[in-house]
Amino acid sequence: MTERVIIDGGPYAEPLIHRTHRMATGTSTARHDEAHDELLYVMDGAAVVHVSSLAGDDSFDVAAGDAVQVQAGERVSFEVAAGELHLLSFLVPAPTTPWAAQIARPVDRIVHVARLGEQQSESATADRQFEVLFDRHRGSRGATMFVGFIPTSGAPEHYHLYDEICVIVRGSGFLHALGRAQPIGPGSAFHVAPRLLHAIENPNAEDIWILGVFRPEGSAAAAFYPDGRPAPSNED
Repeated sequence: MTERVIIDGGPYAEPLIHRTHRMATGTSTARHDEAHDELLYVMDGAAVVHVSSLAGDDSFDVAAGDAVQVQAGERVSFEVAAGELHLLSFLVPAPTTPWAAQIARPVDRIVHVARLGEQQSESATADRQFEVLFDRHRGSRGATMFVGFIPTSGAPEHYHLYDEICVIVRGSGFLHALGRAQPIGPGSAFHVAPRLLHAIENPNAEDIWILGVFRPEGSAAAAFYPDGRPAPSNED
């Protein structure tokens, strides 16, 4: 399995980190991380994922659109029967350091695999919809992972109070931030710091699918306009 660090956290303390993994046919070496929970998204390919924890060993079939949660200390490996597996990885600091411990949410159960399309879609700003893959209700104590669906035109300029990394899964358009409009397409990744004004423009007929991981764990619909007013969802 080859690894590439896309967003390394830079000068931030206890940062989110985004990596990509690619793996050809075979079985990867089991690995574990004591310092981070890991949220993974299958961008392409198929595999069997093996997760070992104190509760026992589990194996799951995963394919494009599925997500995997591995908590700190759990061991994970992937078995690819054919083709190439392409994973997006997000490292979330485990609640062993001061800030991560302060914002950690209590969880009732741990779900290791979520499949896109199996959860109910929810409403956000400007006719956007989103589907949560992992949050505290599915065992993610430090972050929320979701896929947002942005139709033609996109969201107005807004900000969040949470810290977020986004990756474009499908579609193309523009990211507006810091006075610039930057083209984005599948695989484009960017970091949205708390209170950074930004907007996603979609000039195309096809929806943009955007994968987001943010912390603290919470609602992906929690957004604010530049004047501080809460941005309503399209159901408000």
